[in-house]
Amino acid sequence: MKWNNYIYIGLLLQLVFAASCYDEKDLVPSEVVSSYSVPQGTHDYDDVIVDIYNQYGSCLLYKYTDKDTYWTPSGWMDGVLGEGGKSGYIVTPADETYVGEQVGLIRDAWFSLYSDEFLKEFLPIKIMLCADIDSVYMVWDFSSYPFKQIYQGKEVKAWYNYDNICVSYGSEAVTRMTKADSLAFQNKMNQIFIASMIGRKKSVPSKEFEEITNYSTNNINYLSAVELWKLGVPRSVSYNVSVDIDWQSFLLMMVCCSEEFLTRTPEYSSDWDYTMANWDGLLNPVKDVNGLLKKRYDLVRNYFIENYNMDLQKVGNALNR
Repeated sequence: MKWNNYIYIGLLLQLVFAASCYDEKDLVPSEVVSSYSVPQGTHDYDDVIVDIYNQYGSCLLYKYTDKDTYWTPSGWMDGVLGEGGKSGYIVTPADETYVGEQVGLIRDAWFSLYSDEFLKEFLPIKIMLCADIDSVYMVWDFSSYPFKQIYQGKEVKAWYNYDNICVSYGSEAVTRMTKADSLAFQNKMNQIFIASMIGRKKSVPSKEFEEITNYSTNNINYLSAVELWKLGVPRSVSYNVSVDIDWQSFLLMMVCCSEEFLTRTPEYSSDWDYTMANWDGLLNPVKDVNGLLKKRYDLVRNYFIENYNMDLQKVGNALNR
């Protein structure tokens, strides 16, 4: 019995020793390093970046690892070009010469549209400052047999991935922006910002919003736009129908379209167009025959006014003057 006690004590000591040597870094995949903090340098704009972090809790980074931007719990999202590549995206970090102007662009063309309360709640922890961002997608090459999958890149100005938003214009291009460029940038940032909020589950539908629409309606995913409008479903973000998709659609509706466009007598209507063009007059009784779209719209709009001092429709109105 005495020897058994010694064995048990020995095992206990081994467990204590193992626990004392435990390092949380062991959970990180090998050869992957991720760390970020501000300031990252001594430029004049670093003080502005620190002020933004102190105000909103979001780090604007111009120095970062691949893990900081591409990694997600379900896999790496870095795209690979060419035959045998993969979908995703590719970023080029910002040129530090132009980061000051890029940060000014972000503040003036993005942050200024939203209330402080809204930004504190919904900005991601990381904003990656990039010179260029390419979306990588697959196309079929039918020029020879067997057919091949080729992955091509398309320049985009912003991208959302997991816990970060990537923003372009950290290059000489920021000095050549036209009014049209600025408007296109604002529109893209609004869409990416909303996608980030939804993707991170920072904004979820209210119970009252969900209860307005009967999502158990037979074949709801296959109904035409006209039939979905009767149920209060705007149908544009996805071919599928769900309460989360509807919530996102109403958010996008407000930050991308003017109130006049949404409420006017529609000039365009299609049963099978899932783009924003079909939001023309969506809240007008011509399309909103049961008044459910306007009812849900008002619920979403008032929710953000009451909780975050933010009238999202003012964003769409300002960008579509």
